[in-house]
Amino acid sequence: MKTRRSPVPTVLAQRSAVFALGALAAAALGTVAHAQDSTSAVDAPGPKPSVWIERRVTVGQTLSTNGNLSSSNARSELTTEVTPGIRAVFNTPRVQGFVDYSLSALYYAQGTSGNQFRNALNASAKVNAWDNRAFIDLSGVVSNQAISAFDPQSVNGRSDTNQSETASFRFSPYLRGSFLGDTDYELRYSLQTADTDTATRSDITDQSVSVRLGSRPAGQMLGWSFNASAGATDYSRGRDTESSSAQGGLIVAVSPQLQVTLLAGAESNDIITLQKETYNTAGINVEWRPSPGTRVFVGVEDRYFGNGHNIALQHRTGRTLWSYTDTKGVANNPLQEGAVSLGTNFDFYSQLFQQEIPDEVLRAEFVSRFLEFYNLPANEPAVQNFLTSSATLDRVQRLSVALSGIRSVWTLSVFRSDSSRLDTFFSGGDDFDFNTDIEQQGWSLNYAHRLTPLTSLNAGLNNQKSTGSSGLNLRSTTASVGLGTRLSRRTSASVQLQHGTYKGSSGSYNDTAISGFITHRF
Repeated sequence: MKTRRSPVPTVLAQRSAVFALGALAAAALGTVAHAQDSTSAVDAPGPKPSVWIERRVTVGQTLSTNGNLSSSNARSELTTEVTPGIRAVFNTPRVQGFVDYSLSALYYAQGTSGNQFRNALNASAKVNAWDNRAFIDLSGVVSNQAISAFDPQSVNGRSDTNQSETASFRFSPYLRGSFLGDTDYELRYSLQTADTDTATRSDITDQSVSVRLGSRPAGQMLGWSFNASAGATDYSRGRDTESSSAQGGLIVAVSPQLQVTLLAGAESNDIITLQKETYNTAGINVEWRPSPGTRVFVGVEDRYFGNGHNIALQHRTGRTLWSYTDTKGVANNPLQEGAVSLGTNFDFYSQLFQQEIPDEVLRAEFVSRFLEFYNLPANEPAVQNFLTSSATLDRVQRLSVALSGIRSVWTLSVFRSDSSRLDTFFSGGDDFDFNTDIEQQGWSLNYAHRLTPLTSLNAGLNNQKSTGSSGLNLRSTTASVGLGTRLSRRTSASVQLQHGTYKGSSGSYNDTAISGFITHRF
């Protein structure tokens, strides 16, 4: 029988420049460089080590005024936790990647939650299995997620109410190369799993095989592509589904800055019907890069569920980043390639720093240091989402602006998501049993400042609302202020004060918490 476990702390500052700080990486690089241990093998001058390992242990306590998240009988709670962890970075000819794992032991003095262990994992690696032709992609994430969009939530993440530990892993071997001079190919198998500790939501297993072909010789105006795939998705509490697709594309390079791709094909699945049905697909992708700091991408496609789209607008200046994304598509699995996802802090920062730090291994190490310096948990979702038990149709819109000073960053972000269940034959597994549509919207204003080369300050204000078609709802307003500093070359400390006000279908309550932690690296 599955048991519930509570999440990594929900720190408002972690929702800060999720969409924007990447544009300010040059300033951030300088900021974090001051905070990093000068003896770090990764940061030391000269040749980088092929394998780098760091061990750490964190101890701390959290005092909460409402450990049981009650609207009428609030009980305070003092939580003590000890968290050993390890981070490894691999940069060898055969393996490039990283692993960051920690195990937390939590003790609740007042018993508002059961004493427990929590796992946290963030890992990704690429293995060169054979002569730069055969590769294996590996990735894994273990974190905690809200079970329901409408049940109580904790401002500090320590309560085990409405939270479940979720583990997602991906194993994907593939062959890649070229033939006939200018035709590229990729043959891939992918196995992805998402397992959760709660018995009220599905575990998911997704398997697929795919082939990709394409060619556009350098300097040529025209090119082509062909993609085909077949797969099956198994839900432990839902109906298993199968799907396949084939699609061809004509690539037109209108100019060095403008590329247009015309798409046509067919797909077959039993996601919205009991028997497999075949549907024609058609679409167009337009990518325009008028300058190094500006990118416009618009993709529209007619698919079995209707029209899907992917819109991304981004403009960078020396001190600002303006970003807007609007996506509509199917989500089966938290790790599914191409799924609409809000992602974790680590995912977002890694993507946003990609231009400034192209090397994936060095970027992973930098992002980890960056999140540590600003006291932002790597595995925490950028926006609190909820667990589902079948395929969903999601539309997610995000608008963000970041302004940077010499030592400070201000960010404002606004988001909206709209989700519905695609499989209308399934029931008994998630919030969609009572809601045909669930909308989430909110905004966050955050501030991060480097007080000294060793000390950082973060503060944030966040508002989020979840509304279901049945009338279920939850609105939260949370505020946070934190301070982090390095006590010695290998020891750092942080303090975080948080306050949340929650109003919803299950009642209204407040929660105030103060946390203090000390981390020593070996």
